[in-house]
Amino acid sequence: MARLDGKNVVITGAAGGQGRAACRAFLDEGANVLGTDIDEQALTSLAKELGATDRFSVLAADISGAAGAAQVGAAARDRFPRIDALYNNHGIILGKPLLETTEAEWDRVHDVDLKSVFLLTKEIVPAMQESGGSIINVSSVGGQVAFANMAAYGAAKGGLAMFSKVAAVDLAPWSIRVNAICPGVIDTQMPRNFVSGLADRDAIWRGFEQGHLTGRLGRAEEIVSLAVYLASDESTFMTGSVITIDGGWSVQ
Repeated sequence: MARLDGKNVVITGAAGGQGRAACRAFLDEGANVLGTDIDEQALTSLAKELGATDRFSVLAADISGAAGAAQVGAAARDRFPRIDALYNNHGIILGKPLLETTEAEWDRVHDVDLKSVFLLTKEIVPAMQESGGSIINVSSVGGQVAFANMAAYGAAKGGLAMFSKVAAVDLAPWSIRVNAICPGVIDTQMPRNFVSGLADRDAIWRGFEQGHLTGRLGRAEEIVSLAVYLASDESTFMTGSVITIDGGWSVQ
């Protein structure tokens, strides 16, 4: 028996590097998956990549606002008789000095990285209350360690870690577990896009690699493996945890 046999899972940010790996891994472990992302074209590509199956469906939506979160919540409740896991994997990054960050940029990062998790949690929890479930939020080592030029991102991801703890307390009466994952720099398109416009991008990339005790960036599958564990019945004694998986970056 696979570790997630018969479990119904919503995965956000499904079209990104970690999201694609997550959809593949969760399906391989027997889950039924609804993958959502703001990028409709990339979602279509993902659906073709994973093949036509009655266990996998996709939905394009912008969950940074209430309307998009409600759209995903309604689709998930219509698709599944219950929801066993919500994997809030989406996010955006902004690298900019504090004094140069605009109000609009600050709001956008917080809307996507923090408010959306609050909104979608409220939409999904009613479908978990009867039988319990697992909510997995992707924070960041950048929400635990202060990095220059990342005030908006660090504040949002730090807030997400604390939100996960408080949600674990509030949702415990329904046997709903909430945990946060704090990855280091993962070798996906997001950090590559982040450095692409910088004059010293090669040096910055080497700095990313050397910042980890492992001497390399993380792989999407390494983060997803932890998410699979948190969604499975193997982790039923774990809630309210903020788990760092950063190649040793934060211990230096």
